[in-house]
Amino acid sequence: MGIPDPRPVARACWLAINPHPLVLVLGVLAVTPKVVQSIGVCYGVRGDNLPSPSDVVKLYKSKGIDSMRIYFPRNDILQALSGSNIPLTMGVANENLSAFASDPSVVATWVKQNVQAYPGVNFRYIAVGNEVESGNTQNILPAMQNMNSALSAVGLGNIKVSTSVSTQGVIDGFPPSAGTFSASYMGPIAQYLASTGAPLLANVYPYFSYVDNQAQIDINYALFTSPRTMVQDGGKAYQNLFDAIVDTFYSALESAGAGSVPIVVSESGWPSDGGTAATMDNARAYNQGLIDHVGQGTPKRPGRIETYIFAIRGLPPRSTSASSTRTMRSIGVCNGILGNNLPSPADVVKLYQSNGIAAMRIYSPHAPTLRALAGTDIAVIVDEPAIDQLLTPSAASDWVQSNIKPYYQGVNIKYIAVGNEVSGDATQSILPAMENLNKALSAAGFGKIKVSTAVKMDVLGTSSPPSGGEFSDPAVMGPIAKFLASNGSPLLANVYPYFAYKGGDVDLNFALFQPTTATVTDNGRTYTNLFVAMVDAMYSALEKAGAPGVAVVVSESGWPSAGGSGASADNAQRYNQGLIDHVGHGTPKKPGAMEAYIFAMFNENQKDGDETERHYGLFNPDKSPAYTIKF
Repeated sequence: MGIPDPRPVARACWLAINPHPLVLVLGVLAVTPKVVQSIGVCYGVRGDNLPSPSDVVKLYKSKGIDSMRIYFPRNDILQALSGSNIPLTMGVANENLSAFASDPSVVATWVKQNVQAYPGVNFRYIAVGNEVESGNTQNILPAMQNMNSALSAVGLGNIKVSTSVSTQGVIDGFPPSAGTFSASYMGPIAQYLASTGAPLLANVYPYFSYVDNQAQIDINYALFTSPRTMVQDGGKAYQNLFDAIVDTFYSALESAGAGSVPIVVSESGWPSDGGTAATMDNARAYNQGLIDHVGQGTPKRPGRIETYIFAIRGLPPRSTSASSTRTMRSIGVCNGILGNNLPSPADVVKLYQSNGIAAMRIYSPHAPTLRALAGTDIAVIVDEPAIDQLLTPSAASDWVQSNIKPYYQGVNIKYIAVGNEVSGDATQSILPAMENLNKALSAAGFGKIKVSTAVKMDVLGTSSPPSGGEFSDPAVMGPIAKFLASNGSPLLANVYPYFAYKGGDVDLNFALFQPTTATVTDNGRTYTNLFVAMVDAMYSALEKAGAPGVAVVVSESGWPSAGGSGASADNAQRYNQGLIDHVGHGTPKKPGAMEAYIFAMFNENQKDGDETERHYGLFNPDKSPAYTIKF
């Protein structure tokens, strides 16, 4: 039992699928003991059927909820909180960190508009970013420093500034006393927190640890229901996983020379539906156990733990890892529409929801699909194939007004792909189109949407071994990679082991995630399947292009069920199930959850190209499964 792996991708769907979004938390709080336990609740706002902020504040007060966390400033919520004396943790969106780190005047303006303007609100913490990833992590500390300076300059130095972190890629070690920070940026942050007397905000999810390690973790240990000690660490006995995770954070802080820094659990919870062991009974057992327990503290730090339950309702997506919807595997499916016998967009969206598919890619801003997605919280990649529509600032602005603005409030648009597998002279237009679109989105207030482009594997001139990955045209891809790094955007990559198998001497089992002796060893890393070798080759190319912090999102991957060599329903099932089961583990170079999209939802009978192109679907047009897949 190691460190849990809460991935930034589907918490939003845990409660948003409930037509009565307060029922889970209120069902727990209705039986909460009267002892004050320092429990807050996170307040997300994505949904079209939610109570008004004033009604939510009344609900917090009537239920004795101690404090609130919101993920970005919102005028109506801050007005509703005025005079309530409910302590508030308020977030700075991840997409703002670069500007906050580089320009103190931007931070000063933010403080003036969002903190000083609300003297009746009891601000407790400012969370500078939530589960920040990749190259954006370098902005956390300078942004925190600028925030502290801005608050102090206007006499608000009592408000503590921190950042909210997950366990993934941040801490490591087992047992809890062996905890260390695995991320190099965390040491200076921890020491800064110690110097300012601020806590570290930690999102703690035993659920994800249990789901990924069911053979090793007893569910009772995860749910606060174990009757006995499960882990003995020196003289400290652990009866629940929550304490073990929190104490691992404490050990990491001590190792970083910041043992005085307290932990505030800024998110914790258990889903009531939509995944393994996600039931109302388990959610109630966990959340009630958490409420009852936090007054006692942990074996390493007895005493009350300040804790926020996730959530009063669904959370907005992250640039943020809620982002994509937060499932334990972060799997989406591409929704192509090149068929004359396909279900309606509304029925397609229902099929995604009924199968727990957290994200969708569409290949154009298709209005009927976007309307059907409204209010669902399914994360979406929207493609724009016509790059020439974005080659002037005014054209990009018009595109945003026509294709994003009408849907922004109701649809969880995560990425826009400027072109898909662009080739030839048109590649010269990708970067200027991305730049224009990025500016147009920011100007419209939609800066959380990340702009990228989708590439195929032949952008690599070298892909074997994985460490040798290098872009074939660095004059094109190098500037694109640096643009992505500067904006905290991922590179979208279409990764198809099928084509490598079909076109070369590749072991079929190695391509299909099946056991094989045909493994690859490269610089101490062992590759047991072709998919991760291909992804790591792309990461190596990004490193050589000076963009090591850019994440790779697998924007397409799949295997055909008919129409060509090795194309069968059995092989398609093995590959796609293997992909679903594997992406939670990441790659040898980049362990941790990956974001990946399976191609495709349906067999599309009007798709051009090889016969295989019409046989990638997980489902038939009548919505029946093409073969058995478990999401």
